[in-house]
Amino acid sequence: MANKKYLDYEGLQTLVQQIRLNFATTGALQYIGSVATVAQLPALTTAAKAGWIYSFTADATTTADFIEGAGKKINANDEVVCVLSDPSDETSAKKWQILGPVFDVADRLQFGSTFPASPADTQTFLYMGNTTYTYNSVTPEGTEDPSEEGWYVSDGSGGYVVTTDTEVQSGTTYYTRTEQYIKGVIYVYNASGSEWVAQSSGDAMIAITSAEVTALFE
Repeated sequence: MANKKYLDYEGLQTLVQQIRLNFATTGALQYIGSVATVAQLPALTTAAKAGWIYSFTADATTTADFIEGAGKKINANDEVVCVLSDPSDETSAKKWQILGPVFDVADRLQFGSTFPASPADTQTFLYMGNTTYTYNSVTPEGTEDPSEEGWYVSDGSGGYVVTTDTEVQSGTTYYTRTEQYIKGVIYVYNASGSEWVAQSSGDAMIAITSAEVTALFE
């Protein structure tokens, strides 16, 4: 995933599976500091904790302690994270994994559907402006208030509208709505041109839920 210029479905899904699941029991990702060489990283067996992130101030080369294997290039400004080699086994050996420079976390990478006001030069932003929704039918128990539940009904022309029913109506199919993001594009602000510049564009991507996207940067 290193050096991807946009987050497509594969990149987001890989992060969800390999990173967020790693830390389901250990907590959020935590930026610790910077190093210039692999040797300066804490020992995996005695010191490093799953979720710790380090940035590199100079080019380096991976060792056998990395998920990617030995001999892969780490670019200056890339970040690496300590992960479990087997996310399903909390006792599995820890490894380092290259995140790449675009996968900053917490306040170092903002994202959303509205660009930040008064951005700094070269500020990076993950624009999640393309949204879609999925509608899944629900089976009422019969005692719910559909309008309070926020359920939807068919509008008769292929779309959906929020129901105004205060009681479950026989013969009516109700739906819940789930917001999804189609893709996220990395933008960098160019102060001299007073514009946000997309680092890449792409075709419509397979959707990933907004909850999963949000969880990546909590």
